[in-house]
Amino acid sequence: MQTTNVISISGGKDSTAMWLLALERETQNLQVVFADVGHEHPKTYEYIEYLEKHLGSVKRIKPDFTERIEKKRITVQTKWRDEGVSESVIDDALSVLKPTGIPMLDLALWKGRFPSTKARFCTQELKVRPMFEQIYEPVITSGDQLISWQGVRAQESSARAKLTKWEDTPEG
Repeated sequence: MQTTNVISISGGKDSTAMWLLALERETQNLQVVFADVGHEHPKTYEYIEYLEKHLGSVKRIKPDFTERIEKKRITVQTKWRDEGVSESVIDDALSVLKPTGIPMLDLALWKGRFPSTKARFCTQELKVRPMFEQIYEPVITSGDQLISWQGVRAQESSARAKLTKWEDTPEG
């Protein structure tokens, strides 16, 4: 069994510091991943490219909401009609309910709203789930051990200050 070390980078200083620490420690089987939500500032993308040129390759992942949007289209076409929603409203909804390829926008189309302080689904759907499905799950399925490196600055919030430096999974 080998160990795969995964570093999630965001284009910020905390995740960059984690990457530099891993390189300084000469960490083996290192996979650096950027979860692209399609809604970052252009400078963030430029910085990710800069890091890649100077530190090593970056795997870019992004969620795909195509199937979920298609299921929502079916709901609009069937359930909305059954509920008596007017054809013009259904037609208007269907005219915009199409995948754009921009994960943040597609998430909002699928959910029918943008995330907010009361509806927190952005990080889970745009980063956590794709990271698990596209990176962690294949490593775990292969039988390898997975170590996920995440740069979190304790000064950012009281919740982050309470996090442990190392967290073990129930399997050990």
